[in-house]
Amino acid sequence: MQNNAAEKLLENCRICPRRCGVDRLSGQTGYCGLDGRAYFYRELLNPFEEKILSPSHQLYAAGCNMRCCYCSVGEWNVEPISAGMLSEREIIKSIDIRRRQGALNLNLLGGEPAVSIAGIIELLGKIKTMPKIVWNSNMYYLPVIWPLLEGFVDIYLADFKCYAPECCENILDAGDYCDYAESNILRAAETADVIIRHVVLPGHFDCCTRPILDWVRRRLAKVKLSLWYSYIPPSGSINCPGGYLSQDEKECITEYSQKLELNYTLM
Repeated sequence: MQNNAAEKLLENCRICPRRCGVDRLSGQTGYCGLDGRAYFYRELLNPFEEKILSPSHQLYAAGCNMRCCYCSVGEWNVEPISAGMLSEREIIKSIDIRRRQGALNLNLLGGEPAVSIAGIIELLGKIKTMPKIVWNSNMYYLPVIWPLLEGFVDIYLADFKCYAPECCENILDAGDYCDYAESNILRAAETADVIIRHVVLPGHFDCCTRPILDWVRRRLAKVKLSLWYSYIPPSGSINCPGGYLSQDEKECITEYSQKLELNYTLM
């Protein structure tokens, strides 16, 4: 695998649209909070991912290039280096154990795995029997890492979060998110299987969900689409929706997806 090329990106970090330009190899950190290493804080066998992925061995990498206000693992992204982490030996052992327990794949997520690309490549290079790799990502990264991803990713689990620029800015702290998500999802579909996952936010049908569904129908009509109705409002957030998805909203979204003849499942 191309670990040298991945490390080179960290010298003047330009992995994601933040373009922090810090020298992570020398210990500097940018928006994602990471230096030159990858930090993994959790692994588990998850039977509740999309049906074709489950059971899935999830391996969580700390650090993220967005600040989603409803993130359930935000504490691992703000200060990723100071948190307690799994050792490389523990991770490699867990991959073998989870495979024997029935894992269909190794599901790389975070945070955002793209900002840990060098460490992920280094880790995968030490695995004797390579599992099927799922890249579970917010898709907010620059094209410079595509030659690296295409060397090992089997399935892209692309989390298409928001659409309207103001929603992307307020909810994700990334006003330009949509442009990069769209281009990266299209690129992913050229090289591997893709599942687009969209967590539906209450009150965001017109500004986010409907435009995302329209885009999928227009650009990738046959791609697998996973609609999650499981949003949980975070406490104390100003920018995130404060309630739960209503039954009327669920029915509206389901009917619209059927109208567009999308290849969707409900989660």
